[in-house]
Amino acid sequence: MQINKLIRAAAYPRYSSDNQREESITAQMRAIEAYCQQKGYVIVDIYPDEELTGTVDRRPEFQRMIDDSYKRLFDVVVVHKLDRFARNRYDSAHYKRILKKNGIKVESVLEQLDGSPESVILESVLEGMAEYYSLNLAREVMKGMFVNAELGIHTGGRPAYGLRVNPETRKYEIDERTYRAVQIYFDGIDNDVPNPAIAARLNEEGFRTQTGEEFTANSFYGWATNRKYKGDYVYNASSAKDEEGKRNTNKKKPESEQTIIPGIIPAIISAEQWDRVNEKFKSRKRTPGRMKAKVVYLLSGKVYCGNCGALYSGNSYKNSKSSENTLLTYYKCQAKCGNTSVRKEDLEQLVMEKLVYNCFTNEGMLDIAKRVQELYLREKKQSMSDVEPIKRELSELNVQIKNWTTAIGAGVMSVIDNIKQAEQRKEALLFALQRAELMDKAKTVDEELVYKVLENKKNSLNSSDENDKKEVLQEYVDRIVIQSSTDINHYDAEITYRVFNGGGEGI
Repeated sequence: MQINKLIRAAAYPRYSSDNQREESITAQMRAIEAYCQQKGYVIVDIYPDEELTGTVDRRPEFQRMIDDSYKRLFDVVVVHKLDRFARNRYDSAHYKRILKKNGIKVESVLEQLDGSPESVILESVLEGMAEYYSLNLAREVMKGMFVNAELGIHTGGRPAYGLRVNPETRKYEIDERTYRAVQIYFDGIDNDVPNPAIAARLNEEGFRTQTGEEFTANSFYGWATNRKYKGDYVYNASSAKDEEGKRNTNKKKPESEQTIIPGIIPAIISAEQWDRVNEKFKSRKRTPGRMKAKVVYLLSGKVYCGNCGALYSGNSYKNSKSSENTLLTYYKCQAKCGNTSVRKEDLEQLVMEKLVYNCFTNEGMLDIAKRVQELYLREKKQSMSDVEPIKRELSELNVQIKNWTTAIGAGVMSVIDNIKQAEQRKEALLFALQRAELMDKAKTVDEELVYKVLENKKNSLNSSDENDKKEVLQEYVDRIVIQSSTDINHYDAEITYRVFNGGGEGI
């Protein structure tokens, strides 16, 4: 039986006194609770801000919610209306970006469509533009670093154990104090000596790790595969940074994408021994155990029962009558009202086919490109008018932060929260300023970028990665209603897409 993941919701009701007609905190919570019950969410915390405007982000409960998002305490933030989250569009984009990085969505009770389709596309295009300018700058920096690499000059980072960097030439040299430890390790692996025994010998001979500690069986990570030990200079080997700007240095690019210059570093190990040890190291790796395949339900949270209104959830079980113990997968009404279950593959395939027909046709893509262009010009005009006010506020914030920091030095600790909120506001303003500067560089949106975004989304529907498919479907499908039926082979499904269909959204 498939165990469905519990969706944890954080409720954010906000009431400001500037408009007495606005819904009260209590009324908002009633609507949020009903919404969560319908969606099958469990409310785990409430962050109410009373009599505080949404035009600024200095709201204590709002900031507590953002802080808690880093702790992964909930999966979705539910608001009554989107303007409850933030009325300042830059704050809204900034904090939604933070929540997205932390794996958290923002949903509205009254506005089921969180952002128009063209705004979603525009965000993707702007991200692509930002990536282009960033890569272009990085490319110029990399040119100089590649020249150094070709000369064998150290380009940064800690040298491999057994090597050192000449302070004058900046080139690699053999470290006379430690290189012998590398040879002992390679001789040991070459002769099938286990890592604990190699570590024990190095400790007995007085060798220590780069941090001054004794060697253990786990101290040799990366040694057997480090090409520098046979004299090869390897550069640009680490994988690219992720969307948060972090790099996993343990994950390497394919050798075809790395810069490898043979024989430019003094070799500690012969090429023949390095090749033998490298092959033995690969064979030593454990064969990963077979993990039970996780079923990815592409339409989770989107399928509703037309009979009772409850949410459908993913459900799977093994077919005991099958000689191969086949896994059967369905979407099933959570309320068990008697409405038919639907086969996972049938419904998902139907929804993907209709999505391609409605959105990824030439007509649909032309319509999207036109709408994105119009939205971009409006956004750019607004962004340009906001630049000077943003710069003024940044200047004022810097002065405030400096004064508060001085106050802390004088022992006034009560200003710590002020500094924290000011720093968060500063981050949001810098995000807005960077966005405006990016838009200032391009008069219009390149339609090829729009098509590229759409093509990538279309291709994702044909991807072997189920999570790629799910991301697109979650973005473009609003809801699916399974009409009342008792026959799994015959039922009506009403599918509402967030797409363009000859100029409008379609069902």
